Amino acid sequence: MNVRNVVYLLLLLLITASCKENRLSKIPRIELMAFGPDAVQINYDTATLQFRLQDGDADLGNSLNSGKYDIYVKDFRFDTGYAGYFFPRLDNSILDPNKGIEGTCRFYFTPYILFPRTDSIHMAEGDTTYFEVYIVDKAGNQSNHITTPKVRMYF
Repeated sequence: MNVRNVVYLLLLLLITASCKENRLSKIPRIELMAFGPDAVQINYDTATLQFRLQDGDADLGNSLNSGKYDIYVKDFRFDTGYAGYFFPRLDNSILDPNKGIEGTCRFYFTPYILFPRTDSIHMAEGDTTYFEVYIVDKAGNQSNHITTPKVRMYF
């Protein structure tokens, strides 16, 4: 075998080894990593949800004008459905549909979100809830749903 054939063979092996097929699903997937603290003082503390996300075609980050949000959160104390929130602006250079996207998201439950019900028992002794969360990509694909541990809110 001459040197030229060896070089071509090595080059072919290098190219084949460096090609990584995107095996992520085009439907987003999230996984609960952390949530806490388990008790918050109203108008003072913030709870943090941290989740891992994957999207095979990296089409995350809905436009403010699209009528769709990125993150949907349901407070199980109420029958009002889901509240929607946007991701921070995502840099287009990381959104490659051929590679997909994987990362970690932190969502902060601020005092605006964490508030006790206003009846006397909850005002006196605090209130407890948990949240269900999912994300939606630009194509409208909805991820799986995750549920947080319970959080107690008190004055």
